[in-house]
Amino acid sequence: MFSSTLIPIICIILLGFVLKRKQFVSDSFWKASDRMVYYIFFPALLVSKISTMDLTRVPMLKLGAIIILLLSCLTLILMIIQALKPIEPAIFTSVYQGSARFNTFIAMAVVTAAWSVPQAMDVAALIVGIKVLFVNILCISVFAIYLNKSSSFVNKLLMVLKNPLIIGCTTGLLLNALAISLPVWLLSSMELLGGVALTMGLLSVGAGLILKFNDWFSYAILQSVVFKLLLIPLTAFGLGHLFGLDTISHQVLVTIFAMPTAINAYILAGQLGGDQRVMAKIITIQTIFSAGTLALILYWIETSAP
Repeated sequence: MFSSTLIPIICIILLGFVLKRKQFVSDSFWKASDRMVYYIFFPALLVSKISTMDLTRVPMLKLGAIIILLLSCLTLILMIIQALKPIEPAIFTSVYQGSARFNTFIAMAVVTAAWSVPQAMDVAALIVGIKVLFVNILCISVFAIYLNKSSSFVNKLLMVLKNPLIIGCTTGLLLNALAISLPVWLLSSMELLGGVALTMGLLSVGAGLILKFNDWFSYAILQSVVFKLLLIPLTAFGLGHLFGLDTISHQVLVTIFAMPTAINAYILAGQLGGDQRVMAKIITIQTIFSAGTLALILYWIETSAP
């Protein structure tokens, strides 16, 4: 499973890194590509997958409870650590984003490659939909608490709610909940656009990696990496057992919670006063080390298969 699932994803990410470093295309290409993926391709993928997921084969209440419980506990624990051993507030917001956010491009690519059964993608779509909404609310709350900026919490929240990924998730969830079916031609168009999202998104992940850093493993960065790639996946594993999830839902849950943090965390750090340099380091280091974590998870999935 490792060779058929993770290696192709790593290769695409590395290709993006090489293309960027060799200036195969101009920097303007990456900016335009990121904009297309962020505003068109990936929202189209989210709407097409979430609006058509079959909730009869997804343990919606259990997954929702696990996601909210895990992220709420994570937030509380990180805030307690910050109170006991404080770091600069701007750096803490980057540590928090690095621990709570996840890379949806890699997540959807791994799920698509690792499972052929429709239930896996339905579970992934539901987890992404709930997690994107809840994580963004938590992140804005943390920024509002630790960084005293002129804009109010409401203004910050409204700015984040304009996020195309949130709009895509919300639209998909509403269409599904109201049993509204998109016209076939529109749904097919969105699926075609969504197919572009994963490849271009993975290339952009590689292009965004920055390897020229000093003090790579500071206390703040290590804290983020340990939480994101070790403690959170283990907690998701334990909660999945505790809530009695079926095998596929359990495996997809743990896989998604083991993803490295999202690239757009860097953008939000700049918009709301966080530490972008620390955020860039966290994104790069987590993306590199997540290959090991995901390899272990894929081995667990393969060996636990009936």
